[in-house]
Amino acid sequence: MEREKFRKYNIQLPPPRIVGGRKHPYRSFLDQVKQKFISMGFEEMRGPLVESEFWDMDALYMPQFHPAREIHDVYFVEGIDKRIPEKVVARVADAHRNGGETGSRGWRYPFDVQRTRRLVLRSQGTAVSARTLGGKPKIPGKYFSIARCFRYDQVDATHAPDFFQVEGIVLGQEIHFRTLLGLLTLFAKEVARAEEIKFLPAYFPFTEPSVEMHVRHPKLGWMELGGAGLFRPEVTKPLGVDVPVIAWGLGLDRMAMVALGISDIRDLFSPDLGLIREKRTVQEGLG
Repeated sequence: MEREKFRKYNIQLPPPRIVGGRKHPYRSFLDQVKQKFISMGFEEMRGPLVESEFWDMDALYMPQFHPAREIHDVYFVEGIDKRIPEKVVARVADAHRNGGETGSRGWRYPFDVQRTRRLVLRSQGTAVSARTLGGKPKIPGKYFSIARCFRYDQVDATHAPDFFQVEGIVLGQEIHFRTLLGLLTLFAKEVARAEEIKFLPAYFPFTEPSVEMHVRHPKLGWMELGGAGLFRPEVTKPLGVDVPVIAWGLGLDRMAMVALGISDIRDLFSPDLGLIREKRTVQEGLG
């Protein structure tokens, strides 16, 4: 050992970086969204990722000839759902055929009761709302869901084939369209941290009137967050609900882009640990 030479010890060298564990920024964002809704008195709704066409589309008064139901828009799963109540299917089928007891003329086509049992990957969070309406909800009542959804789409800075929606419904005799606009404005400011908001008229088979909410992203400009409206009687009455119901389905991924200062939706799911460690959460940003 006496013949060995030791290199000089440099006390100026920086020590190795020790990184403590932390939540993914998007996971933290989703947790905050859930906590905000619970703090406002909303109850959480849940539903399966693999859903029947009945709850995903038919119960929402989407006609079976609607273009969004084609294979290029929805992911189909092998099998059928045998658990849908026959009486509910019959009332929904009547609403499609001739309006049933809703006062509507319906879509005027031969409703296929076998097709309604086919399985798909849930394409919209509104399927969870349909299940809740069909399960004897509280009246008055407020419900929300953070729902993962799947649609065939080209991936780019603002689109992905799977995404999260925050879905919600409010039921009650005194509920109206202005209630909806007020809630949407609150969500855009408190959840997305948006500074500029605008509403545009829209069309959906299951709501009337309908609206789309847009917010301005600091780099991408105006960006649609999602749709909302007042559920039509053709949706609520066959499911056993006879009071006004407002509903919304907002893209949580896009809301997170605004709140977290991200310009590409793919960065929410990036495997880059450096990016994940450096990205501040909404809570940290407010601190």
